[in-house]
Amino acid sequence: MSNDFNIQSKITHIELPKTLVLVLPGGMFGSAESQLGRKAREYRNAVAEEILSHEGHFAVIDGFLSDEIQRGFDDVIEKGLSNAILAAERAGCLNSVSAVRMYGCDTGESAYDGWQENRSCCLDKYFDGPDDAAEFLSEHLETSEITVTGAWATLDDSSGCVNGVAQTLRSLMPNTQVRISETAIFEEYEDGELDRQPVFNTFG
Repeated sequence: MSNDFNIQSKITHIELPKTLVLVLPGGMFGSAESQLGRKAREYRNAVAEEILSHEGHFAVIDGFLSDEIQRGFDDVIEKGLSNAILAAERAGCLNSVSAVRMYGCDTGESAYDGWQENRSCCLDKYFDGPDDAAEFLSEHLETSEITVTGAWATLDDSSGCVNGVAQTLRSLMPNTQVRISETAIFEEYEDGELDRQPVFNTFG
């Protein structure tokens, strides 16, 4: 009597989590308010909503202006980091950058005293700037898609720390979709409202 069992191997497709990168959030406060006035709060609120609704990895790149972040927004970041840990645990891919806060100031300044105070998931390593921090992320992230937000960005992709981080990730992770979020704070806001343009959906 022969066994006539047909055993087929099953391949399980694991969907990697998406990643949200918040660049230099301190620039969304005093700097943004001096240039954008009361509109700055509206733009910050949009970023906060994106953080709280995001399901996946979450990375924050701080700079020297992060000492201007208001407590309420820091609470939003903390909640986003907590949510990211839970999402990574559910997906079975929790690692050192699933929820991480890094210091990479665009001016090259060292971290100020108290940067890590009352903040979780802080990486005890300082980077030369946001692009250097993005390079570190590219070496450790396991993700299907990356969205970059924060301050500042430009529509023509010619400058801005948000653009720089996105460009670095695109060049080092060519098989991963990288886009700039519509919530990023654009320099063009100084001239009025923006028309939605292709920079929002740029692929790697």
